[in-house]
Amino acid sequence: MAGGPSLASSGAILVLAIFAAFLYTAELPRAKVVLGFGRKQSSTVVANANDFHTIPDTVHCEDLHYHEPSRLIFTACEGVEATRYAWFPALGHFDDPNVGLKAQGSIEVIDPNTMKAKKLKFTNFNGPFVTHGIDVIDDPDKPKGKAVYLFAVNHLPNPAFAEDASEPKARSIIEVFYYDIGSDSVEHVRSVWHPLITTPNDIVAVSPTSFFVTNDHFYRDGIKREIETLYFGAKWSNTIFVEFTELTDGSFRDSDVEVKASVALDGVHNNNGLGHGRTPSEVLVVSCASGRLHIADVVSPKSDGESPKIAIRQSVAFDSTLDNPSWFRDPYANSTYDASGLVVAGLPRGVDLPKNQHNPRGTDGAIVWKASPSRDETAGNEETWVKRLLFEDDSTHIRTASAAVLVAIDPAKEKGERKAWLFVTGFISTNVVAAKVAL
Repeated sequence: MAGGPSLASSGAILVLAIFAAFLYTAELPRAKVVLGFGRKQSSTVVANANDFHTIPDTVHCEDLHYHEPSRLIFTACEGVEATRYAWFPALGHFDDPNVGLKAQGSIEVIDPNTMKAKKLKFTNFNGPFVTHGIDVIDDPDKPKGKAVYLFAVNHLPNPAFAEDASEPKARSIIEVFYYDIGSDSVEHVRSVWHPLITTPNDIVAVSPTSFFVTNDHFYRDGIKREIETLYFGAKWSNTIFVEFTELTDGSFRDSDVEVKASVALDGVHNNNGLGHGRTPSEVLVVSCASGRLHIADVVSPKSDGESPKIAIRQSVAFDSTLDNPSWFRDPYANSTYDASGLVVAGLPRGVDLPKNQHNPRGTDGAIVWKASPSRDETAGNEETWVKRLLFEDDSTHIRTASAAVLVAIDPAKEKGERKAWLFVTGFISTNVVAAKVAL
């Protein structure tokens, strides 16, 4: 949800909701559903205590990625609760840039077998590091599962703002790391900055030296940003394609040296979470505040000098705000049952976030959806999706949900039943949780 609603009070959100209604009356009924007006928060019943785990030392880990070859889950965590409330541009928190300058976020790996997280040591990097969206891809020069590249958003304060108030308050960049699977440390490759990277939220890596990154807002803060969030017709956010060269001379901080960027997708409301689809050319793009997941294709350049574009093929609407999406590939699929599908997390009552987001003890709940392709042959050419509520919590066990991934369990260990561990995290959750769910 980071990058979504961030108003100062519930009264203000109602005023802007009314204003947005005048602009976009047709979307008002859906806005009420997506933002959770009238919805009562509830929790998924877990009958067996062994079917639910809280992962220690995972404070404010906004994004999760399951790396199937290594069977590890990667995340980036803030680690200290106070940081996110004082400095986090994705929620419009600009109160204390000094906190951002001192932030020491981390890259962590979670082992689904032990339900424990390991914080990786940094090589050639000492921050500051204000974490947000990430992505992980295999090193193409090694066998899968041996080494990966990690891409992570870092929301740095902008030193120029202290001298010129017209400058942006944040100068967010993308950090690139390299990790040998099983090691205790992760190596920093370089930092990537470009003027087109303005409000970065999430990343899809294309290669070790190229990626897509979403800018979740056009306006960085203030009332215009809030209107942009609530007005579903404000399709001003975009996704940027970035390619860069690895540098070896140490010039890797806040530098656009050897960096090229171009707009790959625009015309999308609150362009936020980004994920890999079923194939290398399929990507998942989320409109957070309007509760839509867009299934899109990467369109290769038609000529030299051009960059890849993203073309939306279909949109799937859910009844809540949405954040970082993932695709679950069922490793035990057979001719009679395939549980593969979209997994996406959000807030059951996004309307409450404005009054809670500065409160460390807020009660924002969590919700996770799964959507599987329908086998209905009468549906026509457009793919149809069977959606179901996979998990929810009233903030008793986890506060907010911004990412969720499924890790399948061998049916032989579940008496033939199809089950998986669902890992859920939130942008202001004090821990990652894992719940056993039926597929």
